Amino acid sequence: MKIAITGGTAGIGKALGDLYESDGHEVLRLSRRNGHNIRSTVKIADAIEAADIFINNAQAGFAQTELLFEMARRWTNTRKHIISIGSLVTNFGTCSSLDLSMSEYFIQKCALELAVKELRQRNLGVRLTNSTISGSTATGSGGGIHSSSLRSGGTLTLTNSTIS
Repeated sequence: MKIAITGGTAGIGKALGDLYESDGHEVLRLSRRNGHNIRSTVKIADAIEAADIFINNAQAGFAQTELLFEMARRWTNTRKHIISIGSLVTNFGTCSSLDLSMSEYFIQKCALELAVKELRQRNLGVRLTNSTISGSTATGSGGGIHSSSLRSGGTLTLTNSTIS
C-alpha cells in the first residue's frame, strides 16, 4: 500500500513512516525538509494523489485543514483513506486559559476536527479518520515519539478504522 505522510521526516510523521515501512508499505514523506511545504496546497495534493492513504500530519496555520478539503475533493468516490492527526489540546473545551500562541494552535486543531466531522457527514466516498497520539508526542528537534514507542506502549488512536 502507498502511504503519503505530511511532516514525515520528524516526530510523529517519521515514527509512523518508519512503522509502515517496516510493515512493507511504500511511504512518501512530504516535509519542508525535503521541499514540500503544506502551504502549497495544490503542489502537495498533486504529490499525494497517487497514494492509497494520506496521513494529514503536518500543521502550519490552517493549511492542514485546507489540505484535508483538497484531498477530500480529489478523492471523492475513491474509498481512499485520509487520516488527520489532531491534538489532545482540543479536549480543553476552551482556550481562555492558554497563552496566545497555544490559543491559536487550539483553534486550528479544532477547525481540523470539525472539518473531518463535516466531511464525514457528506458521505463523499472517501474514508475519513481523526486521530490523536497518546503518550509523549514532543515533535520538536529530538522529538519524543519513535516507531518503537508506537509498537510498545504508545498508541495511535484511530476513530473508525486502522491501517492494515
